[in-house]
Amino acid sequence: MGKYRLILVDLDGTLLDSEKRISEENKKVLHQAVKNGLYVTIVTGRSYVSAIDYVRELDLKVPVVFQNGALIYDFKSNAELFKSTLPAITAIQLVRLAKQHSIFSIVYEDFYTVPDMIIDEDYAGVHLKYLEANMWRVKRVPDLFTYIKTKKEVAEVAMVGGRSVISFISKQLDDGISVVENSVLEDEAFVEFFGPGSTKAHALDVLLSYFQVSPSEVVFIGDNLNDVSLMKRVGMPIAMGNAVKEVKEAARWVTTTNDEDGVAEAVKILLEGDVVEL
Repeated sequence: MGKYRLILVDLDGTLLDSEKRISEENKKVLHQAVKNGLYVTIVTGRSYVSAIDYVRELDLKVPVVFQNGALIYDFKSNAELFKSTLPAITAIQLVRLAKQHSIFSIVYEDFYTVPDMIIDEDYAGVHLKYLEANMWRVKRVPDLFTYIKTKKEVAEVAMVGGRSVISFISKQLDDGISVVENSVLEDEAFVEFFGPGSTKAHALDVLLSYFQVSPSEVVFIGDNLNDVSLMKRVGMPIAMGNAVKEVKEAARWVTTTNDEDGVAEAVKILLEGDVVEL
């Protein structure tokens, strides 16, 4: 693999197939990379509670990045390397702006406990599949404002709705809020609002220090909009075959899809030192 020492892998749409499973081939090749002396870890938009089973399945004993960088947890020392939260007053501001513009909002209460996704109304848009898959994490309350006022801080607030409207809202916010556009379906965006420094690109700085590597020695494999900032910072950005256009444009080359063991295919090629770039 030459100059590359650290492999970062996204979960949904990347390491996970359409059934949300890690294939045996992906596991085998990642374990081979570790045996070859490389570091391997996950950088995901998923929360700790929704990603922890995959961390255990891969038997990772290194830092893992959750919620787009809002939480970085080291599974070797069982300690947080980084955590950024939103003050309750900021969360209230975000929910108020969402409601003023008829945008659906979700408050993610905590990093480690469930239910952690708090809502006070129904949602019926194109991102419904996400909510349905996470119903085990959802708690409905009569009023989000009243609920948030009982907290000192929350993990994040998400807005789901028209891309242009949420973009307009984002431009009204203080600089201390991290805005991550996660995905867009039919011009309806799923945008997440975190505390300071909560991006995959910022998480890279923590990982570089921990593993004592440089950006040029890092491989990142991803597929969606929240991966672009990190793609632009590493030495070898690789897009999945199923990746959105923006990710493919930021990548140096494209592997196969997440249903075709794209992660394994990419890592095997890197291990063999036979990279064909775009």
